[in-house]
Amino acid sequence: MRFHPGLLVTCSVLVLAYGSSRNLPIISFDEGYSQLFGDENLTVLKDGKSVHLSLDERTGSGFVSHDLYLLHGFFSASIKLPADYTAGVVVAFYMSNGDMYEKTHDELDFEFLGNIRGKDWRIQTNVYGNGSTSVGREERYGFWFDPSEDFHQYSILWTENQIM
Repeated sequence: MRFHPGLLVTCSVLVLAYGSSRNLPIISFDEGYSQLFGDENLTVLKDGKSVHLSLDERTGSGFVSHDLYLLHGFFSASIKLPADYTAGVVVAFYMSNGDMYEKTHDELDFEFLGNIRGKDWRIQTNVYGNGSTSVGREERYGFWFDPSEDFHQYSILWTENQIM
């Protein structure tokens, strides 16, 4: 699958995001990202490299990378989903070039679908490429654990030959 140049990393709702490569420097949040929405629902933590995004009755929150990722990379977020009844809430960690290719964008993402108390949590992964959201793959999986009890690491490894 081929991708247009320039995917932006975007996170929204309750996410603690950071780089986790041992061999690459981790830049500060302000150097690498800008807040998209959510007013005071985004808090930069004391280390300056991590953020906490929250959700309230008005809005969630989100941020976007300053730079485009043109070839490959490793993108990771530590996410704890909101507990209790969350039907209609979607927590997303994704890469997209939709602002540059509005009608033919590419996308790699995790979408954590809201939950009804007592039901299993679900995650949807999406891979859209070749400049068309009709060319791609959506998959839904049930969690074997409760992702609202603790933070869990979710990552996208994008190499020259594959996406994991």
